[in-house]
Amino acid sequence: MLPMPIRAAIAVAAASLLATTAHAESVRMTGRFAAPYRDAAMLDSLRVGRIGGEDGMQLALAIERALGRPDIEGRTHFELVGGPGGDADGLLNGNVVTGVQETKFKRKDKECVEREGGKRDGKCLREEEVEKDCTRRVINVNADLRITDARNRVVYGVSHPRRDETSWCRGQTPSRTTEEAIRAMIIDIAEAVRSDIVPSVELYSIRFRESTRGLPKPLERPFKDIVKQTQRDLPAACAAWAAMDAQAPNHPSITFDLGLCAESAGDYDKALVLYRRAAPLIGRGTNEATAGAERIARLIAGRDDEAARRRGRGPGRR
Repeated sequence: MLPMPIRAAIAVAAASLLATTAHAESVRMTGRFAAPYRDAAMLDSLRVGRIGGEDGMQLALAIERALGRPDIEGRTHFELVGGPGGDADGLLNGNVVTGVQETKFKRKDKECVEREGGKRDGKCLREEEVEKDCTRRVINVNADLRITDARNRVVYGVSHPRRDETSWCRGQTPSRTTEEAIRAMIIDIAEAVRSDIVPSVELYSIRFRESTRGLPKPLERPFKDIVKQTQRDLPAACAAWAAMDAQAPNHPSITFDLGLCAESAGDYDKALVLYRRAAPLIGRGTNEATAGAERIARLIAGRDDEAARRRGRGPGRR
């Protein structure tokens, strides 16, 4: 039997599992996932310094706005320090290069050349293929960025290229101006920086596995009843699956669902063990259990990074 530990409630808070409710045959959870650049995410405060290039200031301000936006918990990750002399744990700087190229070309399109009554809005009577003068505009924006910490270690170094191409012909206008296109790419780069260095707090939903294949016949109906029970009383359903696990050990659905129960309770270490055990039982290469194990690994990293940050010691710090 796999009991649900009382200390799971403590693990919920420690792991940033903020809300858990049953929804149909799935469970909704809120989890904190580690940022891809974990050393940069360990910094408590950050100053966005000089970003060279014609659009450097625009990018710097966009990054500040992106990093200053609170997550779904209402918290901001970094203390943003302004001014050239601001004292911060990390400094972000870099360079952005913007290029705009317009080329002329000709394109053949069908065009109405005769309308009823000779009116501009009259019914088209005859179309012909007409050669038109057109313009193709290509905009490239490439940002090279890095963050150094107080010891001048480079904890983040990336290149974020963006490309926008549009074309229009005589009598038409582009869908957006050059300035609007550049601004959209700058904002997109700023959001990419946030995704790189800020842990993501996400509300997500995972379905329970409902297949009874391979389950002893007398347990099929009770298993389905437990699935329905998740809508009313998730802890009781999880306890019932734990009892059933002793009757049908290593059944893929029971093992996976117990992993999901552990995940919903914030017991990520237990969930990881169960998902890894369920993966080969389910088979078929990548499955919901392998995806669960990968998700839990990110949640464990997020939990550990949050704890290390509170202690003032992140990955690589001594």
